Amino acid sequence: MLNLFKIERYKMKRFTPFYVSMGFLLFLVVYNLIVGGIKQSYVDAHPNGCMYDGFMDGVSDASFSFLIGMLIAWYVGIDFTNRTLHRVIVTGNKRWMTVISQLIATSVLTIIFHLGLVVETVIQYGSGFGYSFDGFNKKDIAWIGVVCLQLIAMNAFYMLITYICGNVYTALFACVSVAAVGGNVLRNVFRANLIYEHSFFCFAKSSENSDLIPCAICAIIAIVVFVTATIIFFNKRDVAN
Repeated sequence: MLNLFKIERYKMKRFTPFYVSMGFLLFLVVYNLIVGGIKQSYVDAHPNGCMYDGFMDGVSDASFSFLIGMLIAWYVGIDFTNRTLHRVIVTGNKRWMTVISQLIATSVLTIIFHLGLVVETVIQYGSGFGYSFDGFNKKDIAWIGVVCLQLIAMNAFYMLITYICGNVYTALFACVSVAAVGGNVLRNVFRANLIYEHSFFCFAKSSENSDLIPCAICAIIAIVVFVTATIIFFNKRDVAN
C-alpha cells in the first residue's frame, strides 16, 4: 500500500489538469479583486449581505461537479489507457489497494479544488460587501467536513464509472455527461426532494444538524457501496494480460 501511495503522490504532483483548474480559481480571485467581484446592483439589492454569505454559497456549491467528474475520469482513466494498472497488478499489488489509493488521491485533489472555490467565493463577497468574519462559527468546520465526505462519495461514484468505461476518453464523456444530468437536470426535477438534496449531487446547504447528519449518513453509505462495487468489478476485469 505504501508503494501505491508513492505512485499516486508522484502522479498527483504531475497532474496538469488539476493545476489548470486551480489556475482558473486563482484567475477568478484576481479578477474579483481588480473588478470588484459582485455587481453593484446585487449589493444594492442585498444591503445586509456579508462575507459569510459567500462562505455559505461556496460550501454548498455543487455546480462544478462536471469539472470534478472530468478530473477523476482523467486521473483514473489515463491509467487504463497507458496500461499503468497492468504494471501495478503484475508487480503483485492487490487490486482493492489500487482502488483505495486512487480514491484517496482523487479525494485530496477534489477537496483542495472545492476549498479553493470556497475561498474564491468568500473573497468575491468580501470585495462587494466588505471583509468581516461576522457569522462564522465552529459548526462551519463540521459543515465543511460533511461536504468533504460528499465529495469522497462523488469521487467513488465517478471512479466506478471510469473503471467500467476502461479508458480515459470514454470515461471523460460518461462522467461529464452524468455530472451534467445529475448536477443540473435532476437538481431542477427533484428540487426540495429530501433524498436528492441529501445526496452527493447536492452538497449540504447549512450547518444545521438536520442537514449535516442525513448528508453524512448518505455519503458514508454511498462511499461503501461504490467502492465495494468498483473493487468487485475490478477483480473480475482482465487487465493483466
